Amino acid sequence: MKRILVVILISALAGGHLTAAEGKPTVVCTTTALQALAETVGGDRIDVISLVQPGVCPSHFDIRPSHISEVEQASLILYHGVEPWLEGLVEAAGSESLLTLEVTGPWNTPDMASQKIEMIRDALVQIDPENASDYNENAQDATDELQALADSIEKEAASLNSDTVAVLCMEWQQFIVKWMGFSVAGTYPPPETVSVKDIDQLIETGETADVVLVIDNLQSGTDIGSRIAAEIGAYHVILTNFPRAVPETDTIADMIEYNAHQLLTAVQQYQQERETISALEDELEKEKSQGDIYQILTFILAALCCIEGLVLYVRTR
Repeated sequence: MKRILVVILISALAGGHLTAAEGKPTVVCTTTALQALAETVGGDRIDVISLVQPGVCPSHFDIRPSHISEVEQASLILYHGVEPWLEGLVEAAGSESLLTLEVTGPWNTPDMASQKIEMIRDALVQIDPENASDYNENAQDATDELQALADSIEKEAASLNSDTVAVLCMEWQQFIVKWMGFSVAGTYPPPETVSVKDIDQLIETGETADVVLVIDNLQSGTDIGSRIAAEIGAYHVILTNFPRAVPETDTIADMIEYNAHQLLTAVQQYQQERETISALEDELEKEKSQGDIYQILTFILAALCCIEGLVLYVRTR
């Protein structure tokens, strides 16, 4: 009887191990940006977990005990390199077979996002070579989609003469702004590193004299950009650096399209406002010209009346 129980226990343990081994790889991402990229490449071949909420800067994040168990189950961790808490989390999880990949650099333009997709594709192939063809195909589809999106955005930006629009932006959003052709008059760092005096100096230096748009990063806070825009009379535009922080931005492509739309809409509003003002100025100038003509005609009529009166006076003498 005991022998049968031992056999059953061993079979159960072996079966459990087999199920875990044959299960999907779990990829833990520090942010929703990496989560969206991993899901794009991995599709239904992987399980993906994001640790940091999309509205939070990954540098300012507090880990919880539940995160340790999530990392313990992971085959791969994707991170940006700006997470000071990650090393301690990985050590606490104590997984020797865990692969970590630092996905360095910004990701908020189509070209940059495509580079990240290729990095993640290679990492997934490394931990799950049996599904390499799926990862390669998904990565190719994603880069093709990003290229089509890039062509569309660049065309619209050029049609609006974005290179003639001066902007001031939070430094983490300068990449998409420059890529879209805007003229960057200046940038400013994260709010926690900027004082009121710094803002005043930025405004007083003249860098903002011709600025049309002040561009903020949602996750960094938007008070500084709002204040500068109000003081110089510019449009305040808020972009997101992470998918899912605003509705309908589930993928990196969605996020890039959303940010581009925010910028292009602001430019269109500015140009429509300028056209309206120009039309009003033309109308005022026209009315002024007509007024000048009326004054001249009135003067001439008055002069003729005087002459005629003088003639009549001379005739009646």
